[in-house]
Amino acid sequence: MAIHRYRIEPRSGFATPLRSDTLYGHLLWAAAMLEGEAYVAELIDAFAGGTPPFVLSSAFPADQLPMPPLPGIPREEFKRQFAGKGNLFEQLQRYKTFRKNDHWPLRAWKALAGNISQAALFSQWLGDAAGQGETTRKSDAEIPMTMAYRPHVSIDRASGSVLDQGGLFFSKAFWYRPGTQLDLYVKADDVDVFERLFRHVEAVGYGADRSSGMGHFRFCRDASFDANTFDLEGTHVLSLSVCTAPTLSEFEGYWHPMVKRGRAWSGFGQSNPYKKPFFAFAEGSLFRKMPEKGYLLRNIHSDPKIVQVGWPLTIPVTLEGYHAD
Repeated sequence: MAIHRYRIEPRSGFATPLRSDTLYGHLLWAAAMLEGEAYVAELIDAFAGGTPPFVLSSAFPADQLPMPPLPGIPREEFKRQFAGKGNLFEQLQRYKTFRKNDHWPLRAWKALAGNISQAALFSQWLGDAAGQGETTRKSDAEIPMTMAYRPHVSIDRASGSVLDQGGLFFSKAFWYRPGTQLDLYVKADDVDVFERLFRHVEAVGYGADRSSGMGHFRFCRDASFDANTFDLEGTHVLSLSVCTAPTLSEFEGYWHPMVKRGRAWSGFGQSNPYKKPFFAFAEGSLFRKMPEKGYLLRNIHSDPKIVQVGWPLTIPVTLEGYHAD
């Protein structure tokens, strides 16, 4: 399947991060609204059978990739490679700043031809910082996204109204600065299927609180993206998605672990919206071995029709240094 890239322009705040597993759920919901339950069952069977109609990444800042879980540079190796380029203390401070980054530039992946190590990425980062006159972490004014907590009233699940005794709880929400663009990668043979469903999500909004103005965006296919960008061989793959499967023993590699506590779409009319918690690998995880199929969880909710899709979109990398095995 060919890989396409979409540019997303946020038009509001987001109460739910744009992550692949949640977006899969929205697209299945869109299929139910546009085509009915039979079509949704057909899509789910395709995911379960190993022939997904499309495979999604999560959304990242434009031209950025998720940072992989690479080991730190040993002190003697650090001194040998980087102390000669400046004061050791200053270089260690820069390295500390570098380790706080959640993303790294796609151009670094291209420059390194997918051959990555902590030292290689740090060297690239030092070159970028020197070229931009930067040696410290970006200021708040330069970071494209701001997180804040929003208050909500507590709801009685039995009555659907506000609790008699009142009460507030707080949830995170995210706002992007004007002009910010996000990248979403999609692998599909027939991209029109994905785009039709994604346009419906664009029209009604994404994630929690979309009816009150959150989760709205515009998107377009990036015609400048070369579909052959990631056509390389590698010792491992870098996941651009939230990845999960019923059997985790088949995975080998280095990962960012997470426990996901999702919710089902309210349109199912369930009195209990909560899914069962499940283990997943977050974006940026590195895999040497993965299952060929089976990235779909069933029995995730009391309603057996509700499933969780965890198909990952991956790109090749070759690990060097202390992860090379």
